[in-house]
Amino acid sequence: MQTLRIAIPIYPGVDLIDATVTFDALSRIPEFSKYGLELDLVAATLDPVTTGQKLVLTPTKVFSAYRRQRLDVLLVPGATDTSGATDDGTFMDFVRAQGATARIVASVCTGALILATAKLLDGYQATTYWYSIDKRTLTSISPAVKQVNGYPRWVHDRNRLTGGGVSSSLDATIYLISILTDEQTAKCVQLSIQYHPQPPFNTGDPAVADYETYRRVAG
Repeated sequence: MQTLRIAIPIYPGVDLIDATVTFDALSRIPEFSKYGLELDLVAATLDPVTTGQKLVLTPTKVFSAYRRQRLDVLLVPGATDTSGATDDGTFMDFVRAQGATARIVASVCTGALILATAKLLDGYQATTYWYSIDKRTLTSISPAVKQVNGYPRWVHDRNRLTGGGVSSSLDATIYLISILTDEQTAKCVQLSIQYHPQPPFNTGDPAVADYETYRRVAG
């Protein structure tokens, strides 16, 4: 049985949904496919990490465990403030090293800013959270990033997969599962979590949100 190795590196301030929703969906792969799975939240140590929502996540593996392993997926979650990652040399060294060899390099939300800082999006089409696009473009971090127009839920360019804002983590992850396994597995995972979004308001994208809502969120 082939085993998929997926690492989600976490850092102080990381967004809870970015890390845990992707983890939940990915964890269901063995139930519906022929693949085994090694899925971990990783950090420099096993010390608890406080998320941006003030809940605590405990890493399941340390960076050093991957020195001789090639990942199938490096998936970097975002945060309101990504400096907990980008100001940490050990964290960024892990992202650069694994990003150079991973089969797929992915991000959720502002995790793309971390990938851009690590120069892992240079030459690739990419996206990130809409508010970050409006306030700080990916190309301002690295001019070689090909930031796409608009606010897509995800962008797939070769072995790079970047997601939009927080809720897009589910869309992008289900799509990622289809790449790693097959379409049927991804569809089964989607059904298993009853992912059939029907939001009560049509304000989930800056292109369609009413002015007052946009103004209050965008400041």
